Amino acid sequence: MARILVIDDDPDIRGLLTTYFQGIGHQVFVAEDGAHGIGVAAQRRPDVVILDVDMPVLNGHSTLHVMKNDPKMSAIPVVVLTSRDDELTRERLHRAGCADFLGKPFELNALDLAVANSLKTSRG
Repeated sequence: MARILVIDDDPDIRGLLTTYFQGIGHQVFVAEDGAHGIGVAAQRRPDVVILDVDMPVLNGHSTLHVMKNDPKMSAIPVVVLTSRDDELTRERLHRAGCADFLGKPFELNALDLAVANSLKTSRG
């Protein structure tokens, strides 16, 4: 069982991912923006984060930057899940330290595989 943090401003996405990942035995935490997500990540220490890019308050780029530059959160793998599926965005987020990147719309099995691979890599 993994602890998964979903940071996305869309309540439908948060609900879908919570239902899916809880249904296969994971513990899920949610946040509606990057600022809240950073707080949850610092407090809950998730095993993996699923992060949207376009959000109010603190976007995904800034959230990823903060997490990867904080020694307490830098090792947490981040899977980006966003409607901004272009090469420049992918490149920028990979350079910033995301473990994987999926565009929206997405298939749950592809996201599940990205999360599993990120967990496997981080757990060594």
